[in-house]
Amino acid sequence: MNRDTVFISHATPHDNDFVRWLGTRLTGHGYKVWADLFELKGGNPFWSTIEEALRHHACKMIFVVSNASVDPARTGTLNELSVADALKKQLKDDSFIIPVKIDATAFSEFPIQIHRLNAIDFSAGWGAKLAELLDTLECASVPQADGDQSVEFERWRATMTHTSTIVEAASEKVLTNLLPIADMPSTVSFYEYEGDNTKIAAAMKDSGIPHGMFNRHIISFAAMSEIQERLQPSFTLAVRTHAALDKFLDGAVVDPSSPVKDEARKMVTSLLRQHIESYLTRRGLKEFKTSTASAFYFPSGLVPNDKVPYLAASGRRTNKNVVGRSERNKVHWHLAMKVNVVLGPPMIVRLKPYICFSEDGATALDDAKLTSAIRRRFCKNWWNPHWRQLLEAFCTFLADGKETIEIGLGGREALVVGARPLEVLATRRMRDDLIITDEPEDPIEPDDDDLDYDDGPDIEDNA
Repeated sequence: MNRDTVFISHATPHDNDFVRWLGTRLTGHGYKVWADLFELKGGNPFWSTIEEALRHHACKMIFVVSNASVDPARTGTLNELSVADALKKQLKDDSFIIPVKIDATAFSEFPIQIHRLNAIDFSAGWGAKLAELLDTLECASVPQADGDQSVEFERWRATMTHTSTIVEAASEKVLTNLLPIADMPSTVSFYEYEGDNTKIAAAMKDSGIPHGMFNRHIISFAAMSEIQERLQPSFTLAVRTHAALDKFLDGAVVDPSSPVKDEARKMVTSLLRQHIESYLTRRGLKEFKTSTASAFYFPSGLVPNDKVPYLAASGRRTNKNVVGRSERNKVHWHLAMKVNVVLGPPMIVRLKPYICFSEDGATALDDAKLTSAIRRRFCKNWWNPHWRQLLEAFCTFLADGKETIEIGLGGREALVVGARPLEVLATRRMRDDLIITDEPEDPIEPDDDDLDYDDGPDIEDNA
């Protein structure tokens, strides 16, 4: 019989959030963890599965103490505790049961099996007490899995120990990668054209003007004069109508015939995205075509010293590199963004961070296999705070010191986007993260021994 499992007993569903959090962190430290939240599958005999795990595989039981778990009416958790108490005596292990308290349950209400045991009190916060629990398991020589990949968790645990950073059941503002659309164009134009019907699509593509084609009409936000300037003389345009944008989006334009609602929304989304991308190139960013969408990156020298000054979360002004050098990989790295538009509600511009690489600081390498491998290992230590800073620097650059980003669409029409990413309220927070006085240092490239040279998904999937 191999006793190598940490069994977590808790009240479902009341304590599920805590068990998900605790279970993933213990697993990250190499411990084999069992909780019905993770293990029970449809069709499995409920009680026999729990009893098998507890009686034959558990080397320790963590009993989550909460108002729900100690309720006399909840026989499930109390039955588990009774079995664990019998096992404690059978195994001659007085510390077989480890109580962890997660709410204001009074010690006088503890079940008799754990009444005299020392409980680890997580009720004031989760992070700070994780280190104590890990030390308890380590001192008890609880086995850990071979090939433990917990270096980063250990670093996190050290941070928790020294700073007492804790997770609180309190709200926190979280920065997103979404920019609010403050103002939309009011109309969209239908243009009729004279010329070779088989060549107009290619001619419009060559013009670089964002547009859509529907029947024999060109649909665009751009002014007719701007389009006509870029077309060959063999094509001439005439205004068919200027339709209200809200009516167009509802598929309610009947003269001339227009796309139905879903197709109309897709067309407007595409038009606005094209205009934003055109704006990025006008600001000096360079286009790099990926397998999914174009990314727009900073070439070296676009901004002084390849740094963007911006207002940090701490309230002080600082700078962030948007281009740098990796001596290990003998390449330059470049911050890039992919763009998408969501018509909502709410209407937003979604920014997706991406990293390009070049040998000369200007021309992005297009060897997907090579750059994907470099990206995985180079960005290995780029955590959320670093990506957040890059996003804030990017938005500051686009706004050019203003509160909004105004993107001309042609004529009098414009798309106005807020320069500050939207914030949402999270229900839990890490308290010390709210009082950062200095921005974290730029992440360091991983050591050679830590590098993973296997190809894999681009960092955009994890940013």
